[in-house]
This record gives sequence, C-alpha cells and structure tokens, in this order.
Amino acid sequence: MSNVRNGIITLMIYLILAVMLVTVCAASNEAGCVTEITENYNGKIIQITRGESFCLTLKENPSTGYSWQLSLSKGLSLVNSNYYSPVPLNNAPGLIVGASGNHSWKIKALAKGDQQIKGIYRRSWEKQTGKEEIFTLNVVVL
Repeated sequence: MSNVRNGIITLMIYLILAVMLVTVCAASNEAGCVTEITENYNGKIIQITRGESFCLTLKENPSTGYSWQLSLSKGLSLVNSNYYSPVPLNNAPGLIVGASGNHSWKIKALAKGDQQIKGIYRRSWEKQTGKEEIFTLNVVVL
C-alpha cells in the first residue's frame, strides 16, 4: 500500500512541476519576445536593432512587498509589464503568500546608441539602505 501512496505522491509532484514549467513558458511566449533576458545578464551589455523588442524577466515576490522598480533610458520604451505567480494546487486566483514568481517586461528599442535599464528590488514604502539588490543592463541599439 505504501508503494502505491509513494507512486501517487511522486506523480503529483511531477504534475505540479509540469504545470509550473508550462506557466513559465507561457509567460515568455505570451509577451512575444524572441530575446529573453534574465538575472544572468546583470551588469552585461546586449545589442539590439532599433525597432526590435526584448523581454526582461526577473524573479519577484510581491506577496512579501518586494518588487522591482525599473528605470529605462529615453531610447527604450516599456511595451508591457506582467507578473506571473506560481500556480496554486487548487488553481485559486491570486498570490501565494511567500512564493516568488516572475515579472516580465517587454521593452522596445526606439533610438540608436547606448541605452540602459536600471532596477532596484525593494519594498516601496521602506527607505533605501544601499543594501538592496540592483539590476543593470546596458543596451547598445544599432
């Protein structure tokens, strides 16, 4: 009997992981981005052609009050912004308290030259301490 229970538990874990993977993939595809930028690009330089768009996706946990506050240089334009929370087991709407998801921004390059995205991960009501997580992406628009 315990082998059957362990098999069912294992199957449920695999199903949960599959749903999470599909959700993350859907988030990327929904934004319609060919180029996906993640936290691995922090401090790096990317090149893009004027008129093209890319997606920036960072882990975020708004259920605890933390969110990314982005600023874009004038040659970049925010097309859309979406937060994708993990899917709860019962598919209930809303945030799962304490569970992080992904925030995705679709950004379009409007002007040639050196551009930059700066992000700070913090609670909006707290004073900055200088210890917040920072994300910087340098964008060369051709």
